[in-house]
Amino acid sequence: MTKIIFLDIDGVLNVISQGHDEYGSLFHKHFEDNLKCIIDNTQAKIVISSTWRFNGLSEMQAMWKHRGLAGEVIDVTPDCAQLVNAGKFKHYDKVERGHEIQEWLDEHLEVTNYVILDDDNDMLFTQSENFVRCSNNRSHEDCVDIGYGLTKKCAELAIHILNNN
Repeated sequence: MTKIIFLDIDGVLNVISQGHDEYGSLFHKHFEDNLKCIIDNTQAKIVISSTWRFNGLSEMQAMWKHRGLAGEVIDVTPDCAQLVNAGKFKHYDKVERGHEIQEWLDEHLEVTNYVILDDDNDMLFTQSENFVRCSNNRSHEDCVDIGYGLTKKCAELAIHILNNN
């Protein structure tokens, strides 16, 4: 059984900068803790779907290790340019993040359960049951700013999705 977390970073772990290191903005500690809770309860692996992926897989893995973040980053999703260049879409502006995630899933049939953690909702309709929106969460006690971040409620929903689908 392979469980995957498709992880956006800005708006999920990184909301208001907590300082910087050589990799960029530091993440909110309690959102890191909520991600750790998901991983501890599901043993899911991480695929970066964030624009941070443009730094490359090895850079993401190095940052994860350097910062002592929970989980294992195993890959990054393809970007819109890769999908257009492969002839799957004619125009860049027609590619949603959900398409990039679906392309990754289509290449990894071993995945049995997955969750998408993102603050934007540019996912495919078929992904709606696997999507946890980490924004508009003003009622969550540990949200930041105007309702952003991987809150405890978001983490609980992600655990449910990963363990029950």
